[in-house]
Amino acid sequence: MRRTTFSFLTGLIMLLVGGVWALAQDIAACAPAVNAIWTAASDACIKETIGYICNGGAPPQVEPTGPVSNALNPIGALVDLSVVTAIHTSAIAVENSNGGVLWLRPKEPIRFTGLLVGDVSITNITPADYPAWQSVVVQSSEQLSTCNTAPRSAYVVQTPFGQPTNIAINGVSVSVNGTLMIQTVGNQTIFADLSGQTSLYSSGQEQLLRPGQQSTVTYNPANFSSPIGPPDFPSLLDETLVQNFPVALLDRPITLPQPGYVTTDGAVNLRVAPSTDAGVIIQVPAGQVLSVLGRDESAQWYHVRLDSGETGWMFAQLLIQNVGNIQAVYSATPLPPQRYGTLGTAGKVIAPAGVNLRQAPDISFALITTVPKDAIVTLLARSPYSPWVKVNFNNTIGWLALIALETNAVIDALPIDYNVPPQPAPTRVPGSFGNAFPDPNKPSN
Repeated sequence: MRRTTFSFLTGLIMLLVGGVWALAQDIAACAPAVNAIWTAASDACIKETIGYICNGGAPPQVEPTGPVSNALNPIGALVDLSVVTAIHTSAIAVENSNGGVLWLRPKEPIRFTGLLVGDVSITNITPADYPAWQSVVVQSSEQLSTCNTAPRSAYVVQTPFGQPTNIAINGVSVSVNGTLMIQTVGNQTIFADLSGQTSLYSSGQEQLLRPGQQSTVTYNPANFSSPIGPPDFPSLLDETLVQNFPVALLDRPITLPQPGYVTTDGAVNLRVAPSTDAGVIIQVPAGQVLSVLGRDESAQWYHVRLDSGETGWMFAQLLIQNVGNIQAVYSATPLPPQRYGTLGTAGKVIAPAGVNLRQAPDISFALITTVPKDAIVTLLARSPYSPWVKVNFNNTIGWLALIALETNAVIDALPIDYNVPPQPAPTRVPGSFGNAFPDPNKPSN
């Protein structure tokens, strides 16, 4: 009996070890291919192309067919959004190192970027008297990729910072001020709020979504244009819907929220680290709703994000908590998502006369050389106290003023170099440190 039990346990352990090994092998095999898809798409389409569609992946199916459809076949192709009526992107095919990745960026008065990833179809059903692409029907495939590092197919809408927009998606009036993911499952549309806030209105009822929440709307089978009921009451975000989504492809890359959100119960300090000894960024007043990005190992501190985009740490006991299982656990504050490939490290000098490369991040520090206009530099780090970046120019390392560079990199995602000399003390203004100016209207003694 003991030998039988031992054999069973040994076999079970070997099975588990074999499963873990197989999973690790699968990730090791397909992760580089998925990353290559995102990098190619990023290199082609991370730019402001208002009024256009940009194809970053496999050739999409486009209506009308013919010249318009053919024009969007190459990666990096741009086509005027107003001449397209429907788009269907393909599933992520790791074995072919391609898949559907496509951006659409309507003109005013509706300003947002729509990102299609994977097997997604979107059709413009906007009435003729309204701006094109203000009302759409979206459907995403439920089929999962064979690669464990590939995301589910999804359509994501993101508005420019602080600029809400009103659109209609699958017959639901949507007011977006941030980042919203849309997926279809069965006869339901899932709206998941990833940043900012979203209002959903259907069948005479409204639901407000906070980051880390989702709501579903139900339809008759095979008809996503007309809801048969109002949006469901918001629930906690299902993390499987957003797992592995390439947030660095968004115009404003964001850290994905954990399920739920928190609210300040009074004035609470937002700190740079999970400690009462850490510096205070700002004091957040009572009643503010915040995204939860993660927690520390003790679960006493939450890493949070304000609607302004500012992030930091808050003591959990000072917050009203409406959260689920927080899987992102860390003690050191992680960097925000960075662009894929060289876009995350490259900068181009745009100053007409070039820009001075200095030994530290301030004009008071010694000059090393002058970097000419149009030169490409490699971004290495950012300053702890000024809008300067540490760069490598022809194997010479120094600091440049950020204003003199053009870059698609996320500057906040660069590491901070704390080993720089302290910030120079400002020059004192005469009379500001005890010496009084003589009054010209009074005679001197």
